[in-house]
Amino acid sequence: MHAQRPASLAPGTGVSRELARSRAARVSDLHYSIEFILERGARQTHGTETLTFQLADASTDLRLDFRDGTLEQVVLNGRALAPEIKDGHLLLPSRRLRQGEDTVTFRFTARVGTAGAAITRYADKQDGSEYLYSLFVPMDASMAFPCFDQPDLKGSFTLTVDAPTQWTIISNTTPVQETGSGTVSQTVFAETKPIPTYLFAFAAGPWVRVHHSPGLPDVYVRRSQVNRAEPEVPELQTITQQGMTWLADYFHQPFPFPKYDMVLIPGFPFGGMEHAGATFLREDAILFRQAPTAADRFGRDITTLHELTHQWFGDLVTMRWFDDLWLKEGFAQYMAYRTMDALHPETDPWKHFFEDIKPQAYAIDETEGTTPIFQDIPNLKDAKSAYGAIVYQKAPAILKQLEFRIGPGAFRRGLEIYLAQHAYGDAEWADLIAALHTASGQDVKSWADAWVLRRGMPEVTAAFACKGGELIGLSLHQQDVLPDKFIWPMRTKLLLRRDANDVHGQTIDATLDTADATIPIPAHTACPAFVYVNAGDYAYGRFLLDPKSASYLAPADKTNERDVPLTQIREPFLRSQLMTALWENVRKADLSPSRYAQLALLDLDDEQDESISRILGGHLTTAFHAYISPTGASDLRTAAYETTRRRMLEARTPGLRIVSFRNFVGLADSPKAQTDLADLLSGKLSIPGLDFRPLDRWNMVGKLISSGAAFAGDAFAAQQKADQSSDGLKYAWAVQAGRPHAQTKQEYFEAYTLSPKDLAAKPEDWLTQSLRPFNAWNQQELTEPFLRRALDQLPEIKRDRKIFFLGVWLEAFLDGQTSETALDEVHVWLAQPDIDPDLRRKVLENTDELERTVRIRKRFGE
Repeated sequence: MHAQRPASLAPGTGVSRELARSRAARVSDLHYSIEFILERGARQTHGTETLTFQLADASTDLRLDFRDGTLEQVVLNGRALAPEIKDGHLLLPSRRLRQGEDTVTFRFTARVGTAGAAITRYADKQDGSEYLYSLFVPMDASMAFPCFDQPDLKGSFTLTVDAPTQWTIISNTTPVQETGSGTVSQTVFAETKPIPTYLFAFAAGPWVRVHHSPGLPDVYVRRSQVNRAEPEVPELQTITQQGMTWLADYFHQPFPFPKYDMVLIPGFPFGGMEHAGATFLREDAILFRQAPTAADRFGRDITTLHELTHQWFGDLVTMRWFDDLWLKEGFAQYMAYRTMDALHPETDPWKHFFEDIKPQAYAIDETEGTTPIFQDIPNLKDAKSAYGAIVYQKAPAILKQLEFRIGPGAFRRGLEIYLAQHAYGDAEWADLIAALHTASGQDVKSWADAWVLRRGMPEVTAAFACKGGELIGLSLHQQDVLPDKFIWPMRTKLLLRRDANDVHGQTIDATLDTADATIPIPAHTACPAFVYVNAGDYAYGRFLLDPKSASYLAPADKTNERDVPLTQIREPFLRSQLMTALWENVRKADLSPSRYAQLALLDLDDEQDESISRILGGHLTTAFHAYISPTGASDLRTAAYETTRRRMLEARTPGLRIVSFRNFVGLADSPKAQTDLADLLSGKLSIPGLDFRPLDRWNMVGKLISSGAAFAGDAFAAQQKADQSSDGLKYAWAVQAGRPHAQTKQEYFEAYTLSPKDLAAKPEDWLTQSLRPFNAWNQQELTEPFLRRALDQLPEIKRDRKIFFLGVWLEAFLDGQTSETALDEVHVWLAQPDIDPDLRRKVLENTDELERTVRIRKRFGE
C-alpha cells in the first residue's frame, strides 16, 4: 500500500472562478510558443516556452498555472524571476509587469507517465513501439507547461517537437518545418487559431497514416494495428467527410480550422477528445475488439460525429466556464444524432437516441444526487465531476424537446446566430438562449430556466374514459420524481391505439405546463385500448402506462406470446418505448421482476430488432442478478438459458446472433451454460457466421473465472497463450480480478489504491477493465468488505484520476451489492460530517440503484 496523502488539493490550488474572472478581465491576445523534447522511455520531458500577452492592468500581481513539473528558469520582460511554485501557481509580481505587451520565457520539465499524467506514455508489447499523447481537459495543461489554464483565455499556439527521427508527430495544425540530425528530428507546426489550453494537443510515436486520400480527413493508427485498421478506416473517413459537409451547411459556418486529423489512441480514457483540428479517438471505439453489430457501428458513427461537431460547439465557440459544459457536450451529442438522421435515416437514429441516451439521463435524474444541467463549479479542480449523464444525455434530450417546441427552422437559425456572434471566442448559456429567442420570437428563457437551472424531471401519466365506444375524457398529470415539487413546461404527442395491430392509430399534440391538463379530443374519437404519452420521444421525463393501458398490453393472466398484445406491436420504436415503460414499473416496485422477465422472454423468443434484443438481455441480467434472489425464479432462469442459447445459434441474422451471444454470456450462470462457454472457446460448439474476436473470448473466460468453473483455469491459460498483445495482457489481468478468492480481492484492491505516480501502478484503462470482474454479482461476501474502503478512496480518485473514472468506480462497487447491510454501510459513510458535497452527490446518485434493489426484493420477496 502507498503512503497516505492529503485527501484533497490545498485551498489555493486549482483555478477558482474568481481568479479566472480577474485574469480574463486583464489578459488578452495570448501567444504560446512551446518546444518539447520527447525521448523513448523518458519519465519526463524538457521544454522551453515563450508566452506573450496583453495586460490591461499591471498594478497587481498576476498568477500563472503550473503543477506536477519543475521550473528551471523564468524570465519576465527580460529579467529573471525566482522559479517558485506555490499551490500550482507561479506569481508574476506587479513590479515586473507592464501595461500592454508582456513576455515570459520558461525552461521547465513535465512528467510523462503511464497513468495520472497530462502526457501519457503507452508501450506497445506487440512490436516494442512507444507512443506519447497529451490530454489536458479540464485543467491539466498546467501539468505540462506554464499557462493561463482556463477556457475563456484562448491563445494561439506554436508547437515545436524534438523526437526520435522515426516518429510521426500530430498536432492541431500542419507542420511547416521538419529537420533531422541523425536520430533526432525537429517538427515545427503552424500557429493555431485562438483555442483554449485544454484543446491544445499533440501525439508522438511511430504512427501510420492509413488510407490517405486528398479531400478526406487523415487517420493515424499505431504501427501494430495497421492491418486491423485497413478495413475500418474508409468508413470512418466517409462518415466524417459527410458530417463535415452537412454540419458546415447546417450551421452556415465553414469548417473552422485548417485541417482535421483523427488519431486512434490505445488505452484512451474517453471515447474521444475534440482537440481543434486533431481529434483523438479511443482505438477500441473504432477498431472493434468484439464481433460488431449494426448498433456497434452506429455507435462508432455517433462518436465520430459527436467529436466532429465539437469543432464548432466547443472549439470555434468555447464555453466561458465549465458550469456551461453542456454548451459543448450536450450540443455535440444532440447534433451527432441530428446529423445521422440527415445522412443515414435508415439507421433509425431517434430510436437509438431513446434507447441509448434517455435511460442514462433518467437513471440519474430521479436520484437525490442529480444536479441541474447548469452546474456550479467554483474551481476547475472540481470540473471533472460535471462530466456525466446530465451533461451528455439529459442536455441533448432537452434540446430535442426545445427544437420540437420552437420548430426546426428557428432552432437552426438560432444556432447560426450563436456561432456567428461568438466565433473564435467564448460564450455562456444566456448567449445561446438569446440567439434562439431572436430566431424564434418565443420566450425561450422561461423554458430554459426550468430545464437548465432545475434538477430532476417529471413523472407523467395519462387517464382516459370511454362511453359507447368513444373517448369522452383524456387528461395528463405530472409530478416531480423528487421532493422538489416542481412543474415543468413541456410539449408532447399522445398516441391512441384501438388495439395492438392498429398500425396508424391517432396522435394528439399536447401541452403540459401545469400539474394537470385536460386534453381536447377530436369528435368521435374511438375508445383506445391503450394510450402512450410520449409518441416519437419528443418530451423528457418518466412516462408510465396508466393501469388500463398496462392491463391491455401485458395482461397478468397471459403467458403465451399470441395472447400478449405488447409482443404484437409491429413498430420497433414503439415496442421499445412500451417495453421500457413496463421496465419503469419494475424499477418503481409496481411490477414484479419475474413477471417482466416472463414478458421479456416471450418477446425475445422471436425479436427481430437487434437493439431491443440487447436491451431485453440487459434487463434480464439485472433482474436475475439483482432484483431476484440467486435461488429465485429457477424456471425463468432455465427459460432464459434455453432462449438465449437457441437465439445465438439460430437467429436469422448475424447481428441478432451476436447480440444473443452477448446475452447468453451475461446470463451463463448454470453449469450447463458454462459447459457451453468452454465448448465455444474450444470450437466444439460454434455460432453460424460469427468469428470470435479477442474480447469475445476474454469475456467468456472472465465469465468462467467469476463463476468458479472447474475448467476456468485451462480456458484462461489457453487464451493467455493465444493473445500476447498489449490488449491481451490487459484483459488477462482484468478477468483475474473475478477469481472468487479473498486473497485475489485484497491484491487487486491494493493495486487500485496505488498512486498513479507509483512505478508499479497499472494504466487507468487496466483498472477500469477489471472493476466489473472484481465486483462480480455472485461474490458479494468477498467484495462487501471493500465497499467502505472504496468510498474512503473517493477523494484520491477525484484528485488523481481522469474525468470518468470516479463514476465507473462507484457504479462498479455499488452495483456489485444487493444487500441491506451494504446499503447501511453506504448510509453510515454518507452520515459523516464534512464530506465533499460533490462526492456526496456522486455517492447518492450511484446508491439509488442499490436502494431500488433492496426495495424491490422486500416488496416481492422473489
